[in-house]
Amino acid sequence: MIVTGAMLAEAATVAEGKLYVLGGVLTDFWQPPEGGQIEALLVVLIQAEESDRRTPQTVEVTISTPEDKHGSVVLPVPEAATSGTSAGFFYQKIGFDAPTPGRYVIVVGSVSLPIEVHAPRFE
Repeated sequence: MIVTGAMLAEAATVAEGKLYVLGGVLTDFWQPPEGGQIEALLVVLIQAEESDRRTPQTVEVTISTPEDKHGSVVLPVPEAATSGTSAGFFYQKIGFDAPTPGRYVIVVGSVSLPIEVHAPRFE
């Protein structure tokens, strides 16, 4: 399986085999008050290979902080994303701590998603 694209979005849904993304390509976030996690929907586009249909697939997601610390999580790829046609997709809600403002980078396969985390907004 090859990751051909990825983005952060506010919402996504599937209807009649088509992916509908709302508020996609998010790149700016604000630190949540009281140290909560930043949450977004990770949308991943994939190209399935013949061998993918025989074994369950996963994709590793790595997040780098402004201090160059790294954390990762392995997400399961739904079977429907790798069966049928060679092009597929899936989405999953992710969350991560952002204790300091700055540039974070989310890497999915060979796709990098740089995001900017800003200091909290007080209203």
